[in-house]
Amino acid sequence: MSRKTAAIGEGLVVFLVAFAIRVVGAAITTVTTLNPDSTADAVGFARAAETIAAGLMRGGLVAPGQGYIYDLWGAFLAPFWLLPGPSGFYARLGNAFLGAIAVYNVYCIARAYHSRQAGVLAALPLLLYPSVVAIHSTVLRETIVLFAITTATRLLIVQRRRLPVLSTYTVVAALLYIAYIMRPENAVIYAVAIGTGLLVHGTERSSPTVWPALVTAGITVIGVAIVTGFVREGIDYLARIRNIRAGGRTVYLPEVIPQTLIELLAFSWVGAAYFLYAPFPWMIETIPDLLVGMEGIISIGFTLASPWGIRSMAKQNRPATVGLLVGLLLGIVLYGVGTVNYGTGMRHRQMFIWVIFIFGAVGITEHVRFVWGSRRYFD
Repeated sequence: MSRKTAAIGEGLVVFLVAFAIRVVGAAITTVTTLNPDSTADAVGFARAAETIAAGLMRGGLVAPGQGYIYDLWGAFLAPFWLLPGPSGFYARLGNAFLGAIAVYNVYCIARAYHSRQAGVLAALPLLLYPSVVAIHSTVLRETIVLFAITTATRLLIVQRRRLPVLSTYTVVAALLYIAYIMRPENAVIYAVAIGTGLLVHGTERSSPTVWPALVTAGITVIGVAIVTGFVREGIDYLARIRNIRAGGRTVYLPEVIPQTLIELLAFSWVGAAYFLYAPFPWMIETIPDLLVGMEGIISIGFTLASPWGIRSMAKQNRPATVGLLVGLLLGIVLYGVGTVNYGTGMRHRQMFIWVIFIFGAVGITEHVRFVWGSRRYFD
């Protein structure tokens, strides 16, 4: 069996295992109350979807009026409520399918830029983390955002040369638009990540005497724009969000609310660490907290291995690597400042932490190869 065939079969196994685990999670979520993520927003989305579907059955389009995102995501979910049978379970199966594709995307990216072992390692946390499976077993919108951005990334940096250019960019644009309307606040993160990648790509292909001046001019313009107000508005927005979310059992550091750019920069690394890895041991109170805390320890391990992965990937595709890294850093800083409880952080960090899993998996594979007896796997 050729390596290409083995890789395809392995990728299919990754997808099927991920989907099977999420189907079990969807079934448990449907018949029990064990999944804490199936309450609050999930109930609101299901109610909106049911209302829209009932309107469609009567021959009209009815907006539930629960709010922009409830009406929007509810419209995406409404077709499941047009089917006979347990509509909520069908919707969770749809999310389970999208979540499994996201896991497969991460596997493909790491495999393409290093090896099958790196692909499997990168996929494992998303495949098995209880918090990720729990989210993918509900009707929450986080799953479609993760699906959209990982699929767009795979098309751009792995399969771009294998598919027609116009078709690829059209699909990528559609996916990023879906991710944007589901979370409009992420638009600046996508724009900066893609823009940085294009800028690095341009510097590699153009005259070295021209581009340094253009890059310097561009950075100067961006810096002036930031200083003249954009960041001021952003800091005010993050402060308001932090104030709103500063409540509940899982809250942390509620008294810390950055009001200036200096305060934001000083707190950014602390906020990012809590956003990515909380709850820490001193914050654990329940069994679910313990499970998510163990995830954080594993994620720290991937983070520590990431520098080697970044170096390895940059040798093959510097624009993609820099774009992913910049998008990751910007995302975790902004969300780290705006997040003040790890219940919310657990949901939101899934949009970014997959990049760490890719970098970390490649870094780990640079130093460790799995063997069984005298046979080496994932060659």
